[in-house]
Amino acid sequence: MAEEQPGRELPQRVRGAPRTTPSPPAPSSSPALSEELRQRMRAAVIAERSGAAPKQDEAPGGETSGPVPEPQAVPEPPAVPEPPAVSKAAARPARAANAGPIAEDEITQWLGTSVKPPSSGKPPSAVKPPSGATPPSPVKPPAGQSAGSLRPAGRSQARWMTRFAAVVLVIGVLAVGGVMYFGRSPALSPTSAAAARQAAEARAAAASWVAQQVSRDVKVSCDPVMCAALRARGFPSPELAVLGSTSEVPTSSAVVVETPAVLSLFGSNLATAWAPAVLASFGSGRFLVAVRVIDRNGAAAYQTKLSADLADRKTAGAALLNDPQISVPPLASGQLTAGAVDSRLLEALVFVAGHQPISIVQFGNPGPGASVGVPLRYVDLAERDRARHLSYAAYVKSLRTYLSTADASFRPASMTTVVLPDGQRVLRVEVSAPSPLGVFGTQSAPSGAPQES
Repeated sequence: MAEEQPGRELPQRVRGAPRTTPSPPAPSSSPALSEELRQRMRAAVIAERSGAAPKQDEAPGGETSGPVPEPQAVPEPPAVPEPPAVSKAAARPARAANAGPIAEDEITQWLGTSVKPPSSGKPPSAVKPPSGATPPSPVKPPAGQSAGSLRPAGRSQARWMTRFAAVVLVIGVLAVGGVMYFGRSPALSPTSAAAARQAAEARAAAASWVAQQVSRDVKVSCDPVMCAALRARGFPSPELAVLGSTSEVPTSSAVVVETPAVLSLFGSNLATAWAPAVLASFGSGRFLVAVRVIDRNGAAAYQTKLSADLADRKTAGAALLNDPQISVPPLASGQLTAGAVDSRLLEALVFVAGHQPISIVQFGNPGPGASVGVPLRYVDLAERDRARHLSYAAYVKSLRTYLSTADASFRPASMTTVVLPDGQRVLRVEVSAPSPLGVFGTQSAPSGAPQES
């Protein structure tokens, strides 16, 4: 014990390893040990030499579970010559299992590498291990686990929450920006561009049809965009009634152009209660544009007048078939007897037949998508008067002359030459929309000025 120096590590016994006999200490001039400690050391040496096993009441690790009886005094062993020089770690004596209390200097030597950091404030890495001690191997992370995962759990969780919040914030900003971008720029979307094109085409077709077919003497109601399109096509501005958010049902008008904007103002009530008949329609679905007839007395009153007018037209059409000056094919004959022909056309044919023979080819309605029961507003006449062997030019000139001198109530709106699908040339005589109801009244003679429906 005297040769041991402070700070030197004592070898630790591995559990289950065989005990080795320590070399006896060399004589020293250090102060003598206490008698109790000497006796314990003697007992340990005797036990090591005799190879005696630990007693049953000795706990694993070399510690006793109870008081150890005092060993009997034995004579001091003879001095043993000092063994050859060995390493400092091997030169340390093994501590006996029942060596008793450990002195303070022995505790320091026994713990060895358990050195506390110096009080100078240097980090633990600056403390050098004792001479001859093997430095501890670095702690390796478990298999499949990175070194970064050994960081404190609190710091890792805080960093993860920060990154997650940043990702959520970025996604939110992108979503809001996308909604604002696409909401302000619908034309950039192919679907929106196609929808805008369909709506524009339906509006343009409806505006052109109204400008060509609707009488310039009736009032037309429309939204601001449609009214502007009608003005651009030559429809009289005084006859246009612009509808807005404060407008009421336009019962003072004869025609209303029902666009999506007008539909949003009045809903389906406009069609069911005030404008049940469609003169023409363009587009489809939510881009549908319908040109409707308005009756100031409502839909029920319009249907009543339409039924009465239909009966009058049937009577006038049947009478027209008996005129020897008028040649009628089977198709046109059926249209006349069904009362499908506009009253003004019937009056114009009777008027012309009083001057020269005419040959009817067919009747028709130029309004696409018109409602059932809306009268047919044009008639196609053959290209020549076969009875008088007039040429086409002479025949057309004669018809134009007679029709232009007719009463204003049934004077045609237009007379044009048309080539039919079968190649036949005809003179198309057409009256304007909408068809007036009650022209004949209770008499079979033509009436005066057209009545507004």
